This record gives sequence, C-alpha cells and structure tokens, in this order.
Amino acid sequence: MLETSMLQVLIALSQNENISKAAEELNITQSAVSQTLKNLENKLGFPVITRQGKSVNLTDRGLRLAKVAKQYVRRIEETIEQIHLENNEIKGKLHVGSLYGLGKTWLSSRMLDFLATYPELEVRLSMDFPETIIKKFEQHDVDCLIMPDHLVPAFADKLELHSEYTTLVFSESFNITKETELKDILNMPIIFYENNDPNFYRWCRGKYGVVPRNIKPRLVVNSFGQMLQAVNEGLGVAVVPTHVLKRSQIKLQLRTVGKEFEVFSNKVSFAFHADEAGSYKIKELYKFLLEAVKDL
Repeated sequence: MLETSMLQVLIALSQNENISKAAEELNITQSAVSQTLKNLENKLGFPVITRQGKSVNLTDRGLRLAKVAKQYVRRIEETIEQIHLENNEIKGKLHVGSLYGLGKTWLSSRMLDFLATYPELEVRLSMDFPETIIKKFEQHDVDCLIMPDHLVPAFADKLELHSEYTTLVFSESFNITKETELKDILNMPIIFYENNDPNFYRWCRGKYGVVPRNIKPRLVVNSFGQMLQAVNEGLGVAVVPTHVLKRSQIKLQLRTVGKEFEVFSNKVSFAFHADEAGSYKIKELYKFLLEAVKDL
C-alpha cells in the first residue's frame, strides 16, 4: 500500500517542480522529500520524476498518479470538512487565485478579514498573470478564482461578484471637463497599466464610442498605485478602476470628471470547480466577498 505521505510529496512536486519548494510547502526537510520519493518509486517499480539540475519534472506515469492522488486527498479533506461542519467548524485548506491588480488592491486585505473570521482555516492566495493562474486552476492546484468574467475558463462554475467601472484620472496640470473631446485627451501624455492597456481602450469605446489606434503612452507601469502616483506628479492622465481610486491614499489630490466619465469595464466573477459546488468553504468565501464588494 502507498502511504498518504508519499502521495503528498508527489502532489507537492507536481505543483512546485523543485524539491526545496516542495519541502517548504510540506514543512519537512529536503532529505525527507528525497527519501519519501525514493521509497515511492521502489514500491511502484517505475520512476515518477526526471531531474534537470535543481528542477524536477514528473514523468507521464508520475503525472497520471499525481492527478489521481490529488482527487484522493481532496476527497479525504472534503470528508474531514464535513465532519467539522457537523460541529459548526471550518478547518482545512483553501487556495484562492486572482490577478495582480485585483489581488493587491482589494482581495488580499479581504482575505485577511476572512482569516480573522475563520482562524482555523488555512488560506493561500496566489496572484499571477491570467494564463498562469488559470493553468493552476485547471490542474486543481487552485480551488477558486476571483477574476474578470471574460477570463474565467468555460469548464468552471461561476457566480457574479461585482461589476467593475473605470474612470479617467488626472492632476490639476490638465484641464479636462465634461466638454473635453477624445482627440484632446489623446494629445495629452498617457499612462498605461500594460502595453495596449485594455482598460484605456474599453473606456474610450464606452465613453466616446471610438477605439483609438497607435497610442504611444508616456509611461507603462504594472501597478495601479504607481499609476496614480505618476498622475499625481503630473506625468500624464490614466484610466483606472473606480474601486482602486476610491481606496487610494492620494484620491483627494487627484481629479476626475465625476460619474459622467465612469464607464462599465467588466464583471468580476467568483469561479470554482464543479465538483466543489457543495463545499462549505467555497460557499462561505463567496458570501463573505459578496458582502465585502458593497464597499467598492
């Protein structure tokens, strides 16, 4: 029989591809990981990893076994969760995935509040680029996603969390009013969140019905906080989510043109695996976040 510890090591390696990181996740030594791995391969009679320097990759057989191991361990955790629920307790682990922007500006602080409500629950928040975090979700390394609706994979179950709006922000260096035309804004220095900033283009289409071309931004910075700081210093104008502006410490130093210049950007969804639709942890997190978005 395979021991559960062997399966946990295999799962950790499938998620980290590095023995030291797997050991850190499992809170054991690297030598313990290596020895457990050796014992596992001896029992199986075939290798489950290949080594490339400090990195390890699972073989095809190892990947097949890791997939089943994850399902097995998850069922055990669900059973333990159900037992705790019978005593009105929430324990265990919950891995949440999101994008950098939303994760840093809002979700991370809300997860701290959620942990305070359920202190015996172990929560992990991963923030990354869409393709990376969705891949982790596909591999069941992430339990649920909080991200724009259009990025949620088709196979996931999802619930609407909130609607996001964007607005144009600028400093007193720029004279922008309700009558300002798009061509005048495009003649100003522009700050992007990323190359071909989708927030800016969606805002132009929503506000003026036109998607401009060949914009050369003065500054591209992958941080809403730094964008607002640059705007405050008069380096240019930018389009940011309204909830980011609302939570900024320098919001009173920045200018907008009010509700008339706010444009619907997208819906943010709470996504989860279909086989975890009945998970009490998932349900409680969604209820908690749904209440929290009222402050956005």
